[in-house]
Amino acid sequence: MESLALIVAILFLTALISGPIAIGLTFLHPATSRGRTIRRLFVTIFAIWGILNGIQFVLASVPLFPRLVGLMSVVTSGIAIKREFGLFRKLKES
Repeated sequence: MESLALIVAILFLTALISGPIAIGLTFLHPATSRGRTIRRLFVTIFAIWGILNGIQFVLASVPLFPRLVGLMSVVTSGIAIKREFGLFRKLKES
């Protein structure tokens, strides 16, 4: 049972911090195109992980606080994706 609690704690903590880490990475401005590619890769990985963990907590039958953490994870990861790739900016230009 301790290992199950450890796995849930790791999932919970990664849901908490993956979105803010992805947002923090969007503030870095590397000078080379290779640096930008690496930054985009890490932002995408952290954001996808945050969205998947967040959806898992939102849809699970758990109390309100873990659901709110899951919702926060989805929202912050979505903001990171929007900041990195500018999805809505490209739609307005079309």
